[in-house]
Amino acid sequence: MSASLFLKIAAPPEGAVPATPAGAADERSKLLRSLLADTEWSCEPPVRERLRALMRHLSPTATRIDAAPCEGDWTLLAHELERYLDFRRLRHLEARLRGCGDTDFRFTRDDWETARQTEMALGLHLRRVREASYVPPAADRFRIH
Repeated sequence: MSASLFLKIAAPPEGAVPATPAGAADERSKLLRSLLADTEWSCEPPVRERLRALMRHLSPTATRIDAAPCEGDWTLLAHELERYLDFRRLRHLEARLRGCGDTDFRFTRDDWETARQTEMALGLHLRRVREASYVPPAADRFRIH
């Protein structure tokens, strides 16, 4: 699921039960479960606890007595899952470059942030190269009449 699609279905209207298809809710739950189980993806303890609470709320065994998540929880979930999807993308690219599986090497959240910064710098460099040239401008021709 793309991050933009997730952002569209992440936050239900305040006070309403999410009106997303069951498949999208299942996919969101699987992704959240994957994020919480991934030992390489570190979150601050309060963030992790809020995400665990959301996981409990999304589980099929959740009761109406459970506290309903606030809009901030849904926003946090969307933000964290968007970052986690990018983490998985870059970890997969790095694994392909190394010729191994995604979990066969150490790639942490700090590594992801470094790789993301490097990827942005490369993008800026490529944009400058497209807009400019390494070749100096041609010198004016000197003519004698």
